[in-house]
Amino acid sequence: MQSALGLDPALLPRPGLPHRPRLPQGFRLLWLAAILVPALGVLGAGIMAWVDVRREAGARLDRTVEMLRQHALRSFGAQDAILTAASRATDGMGWEEMRRNPALHGLLAELVQSLWPLVRGILVADQAGRIVVASWEFPAQPIDIADRDFVATLRAGLRDGQREAVGEVIAARPMGWTIFPVARPALPRPGSDETGLIATSFSPDPLAAFYASVTETARDTVLMMRLDGAVLARHPPLPDPALEPAQRPARQARLAEALARPAGQTPAATPSVGDGRPRLFVARQVGEWPVAVAYGLSTEALHAAWRQRMVAPAVGGVAAAGLLLALTGLAISGARQQQLAAERRMEAETQLARAGRAAAIGLLAAGLAHDVKNLVQAVRSGARLMDRRAEDPAEVRRCALLLGDAAERGRRLVEAMLDFARGAGVEAEGTQPPLEAGRAMLDLAELLNRTLGSGWRVKVVVPPGLPPARGDRAGFEAAVVNLAANARDAMPRGGTVTIGAWVEELPEAREDAGLKAGRYVVAAVSDTGAGMDAATLARVGEPFFTTKGPGRGTGLGLATVRGFCARAGGALLLDSEPGRGTTAAMWLPVA
Repeated sequence: MQSALGLDPALLPRPGLPHRPRLPQGFRLLWLAAILVPALGVLGAGIMAWVDVRREAGARLDRTVEMLRQHALRSFGAQDAILTAASRATDGMGWEEMRRNPALHGLLAELVQSLWPLVRGILVADQAGRIVVASWEFPAQPIDIADRDFVATLRAGLRDGQREAVGEVIAARPMGWTIFPVARPALPRPGSDETGLIATSFSPDPLAAFYASVTETARDTVLMMRLDGAVLARHPPLPDPALEPAQRPARQARLAEALARPAGQTPAATPSVGDGRPRLFVARQVGEWPVAVAYGLSTEALHAAWRQRMVAPAVGGVAAAGLLLALTGLAISGARQQQLAAERRMEAETQLARAGRAAAIGLLAAGLAHDVKNLVQAVRSGARLMDRRAEDPAEVRRCALLLGDAAERGRRLVEAMLDFARGAGVEAEGTQPPLEAGRAMLDLAELLNRTLGSGWRVKVVVPPGLPPARGDRAGFEAAVVNLAANARDAMPRGGTVTIGAWVEELPEAREDAGLKAGRYVVAAVSDTGAGMDAATLARVGEPFFTTKGPGRGTGLGLATVRGFCARAGGALLLDSEPGRGTTAAMWLPVA
């Protein structure tokens, strides 16, 4: 139910409460959507960004580990070349001959010097595990190295067909170097099947320095380890080297799991052995050597990359939420005042119609003043003649008839103006009587002929049987007067203003003109003036736009005519070309 003011009673203020209309359910949902939609968008962007970060991290890890593997292959290739050269140099020599051969010692020293500091020393040991010749001293001390794990590993590997062995990290005797040995069996001695071994001292420090240069963050780890989990080189160093042997089984299991992962598959983040930090762990075996390289990427790097990618979506989401909330607030504010705006719009339309009628009356004022002046002049002339020839009854009667005729013409003029000025205002839609456009144009013809001026003639063309149209007569008359005044101004040297009406049938709607399909009464005013070009014609009808000189027009005449046609459900169409004149046609639906 609507109140007398056209407002919903639910929107009226209650006693004791501030006036605040209740929000419809749709607006409450709009508030919620203004927050949820950007939030869901940011959440979706976050999920996709995390997937992309993990995928890119996996691809980057694969490339980095492959680079580490190639580096390790070159390093172990150098070790293999040294072992091969030492094996050939000792081929055919007995243990005592090697021990007393300074040339062999010099060759081993030169080989070490060529690969320093990656290689710290080379030694040859007999079948009992005692050093026979070494690169760092001559003659070599017969130190027993049989207790080293690589010796046992090499002997066990020989039984299993393995020709090389890699030892764990040790402190070399007697120099104190931190190394891990790489060994292979020496060739049998002449006249005997006894074999010793040849070993190089592989320094982990250059490897660790290289690993430090490839890490992405300070919390990443890079390792070279044996397949049994023994760490050979690592960056950063082990926090507690004493715990390394106890951690080998866990590292071996983790390494086996990483080696079994297919290339291209992003690894899952798992706690690292030792510090327990979650990392993405990727490993590759170094050729046929019992050694692998591995890279552990800290998940903190992934989170940092994800946060960096989420800056733009988060800012965009907040901005979108703020914009949606602002738009929602504007929509709610507009909805709360919709009724008031409709009432104000109706009042403005009424005032515009009244202003158009007042403008039309103003346009007629100059012509009316001229006509009244002529009537007054006729009365004064007749009065003077009667005064001069008062003794001539016939002349007095003739002057009296002239005065009576002038008074009659004045009466008709005044009545026409009063009828025009007393026209009803804009009535509510659906309440005004049908408009007899033809009758109204015929009634206006005499008034226009008198008021437009002596240089302009008004011609009326109205067919009989013209059907009534929609619209109020007062507004129609004001529109015709405005159009006639424009036609007069378009012909400054005088001419004919043609006003007429006819019926048009539109089988289809004209979207460009805003006309629906149906029957229309077309009321047109034409002139034979200079006409208008396309650019001027496109702007005619805009409020305050006028083609007249300063002080001669306000630009509101055609705007009020267009408003009258729109209120009646029709449209104002203009047809003009330079040198051909202008026709302004009001299309009004048949009532």
